[in-house]
Amino acid sequence: MRFFFTIILSLALSLSSVAQVPLLSAPDFSVKDVDGNLHHLYDYLDAGNLVVIDFFTTNCGPCQTYASEISASFEHFGCNYSNVIYLGINWGSDNETVRQFDEQWGAHYPSVSGLQGGGNGVVELYQVQSYPTVILIAPDRSILNNHIWPPDQLTLNSEVTAAGGVSMICTVNSENLSIKELPEIRVTNISPGNISISLQNTINPSQKLQVYSVDGRLVYNQSPENNATIISLRPGVYFASLFENGNRKHTLRFVVL
Repeated sequence: MRFFFTIILSLALSLSSVAQVPLLSAPDFSVKDVDGNLHHLYDYLDAGNLVVIDFFTTNCGPCQTYASEISASFEHFGCNYSNVIYLGINWGSDNETVRQFDEQWGAHYPSVSGLQGGGNGVVELYQVQSYPTVILIAPDRSILNNHIWPPDQLTLNSEVTAAGGVSMICTVNSENLSIKELPEIRVTNISPGNISISLQNTINPSQKLQVYSVDGRLVYNQSPENNATIISLRPGVYFASLFENGNRKHTLRFVVL
C-alpha cells in the first residue's frame, strides 16, 4: 500500500511540473479588465517589461488558494509600476463573478473575465491545459516559464527576480492605481494608516459602505452618515464597495500607506 501511494504521489508531482502552456513564444492579445482598462500584451513587452499571466477559473480551489500569493508577488514588484506586469486571465466567468472572486480571495492585480473581457479567447490562444497556470513572458516575447508551480509568493519572486524583475515598494494610492476612476468613490490617504472615503452621490439610508482586505476579511460595514468617512486601517491593499438596497453599485481598489 505504501509503495502504491508513493507511485501515485510521484505521478501527481510530475504532472504538476509539466508545462501547461505548450508554447515557446507568446502570441499577442488585447483584453479589457473588469475595471474597463485595456491591456495590450505587446505594448507591455515592447516597453521592456516582463509579464506574469495567471490563467484561472473562479471555481478552482487552487486558484482561490494562490490568488493572494500572486497578489503578494504583484505588490513585491511594485503593483505594475516596476518592470513587471501582472495580469489575471479568467476562463468562463463574467465581470461581476470575477470581481467577486478578486474581492473574496485577494486577487488585486488586474483581472480579465472570460466572457466580457476577452479571457476565453486568450485561454484558447495559449492552449491552457489546467488551472491555475501561471506563466512568465520576457520582453523578446519568449515564454521563460510556462508553468510556475507552485505559484506562491516565494516561487514567483524567485522566478521573476532571476529574469530581471525589479522589486519596488507598492506605495501608490487610489488616485494613481492602474484602474478605472469611479467618481462615485474616491479614497485619499490623509495620514499614515488613515484614509478618507468620499462618496460623490447623494447619501441615503439604503446605502451601505463595505471595506474588505485582500484576504477577504470585512473590516468596515456601515451606512455612510455623510459624504466623507474616515477609517483607520493597517497598510495594505483593500476594496471599498458601495451598496444600495442590497445591490453593489461600485467597487474601488485602493492602497493604505
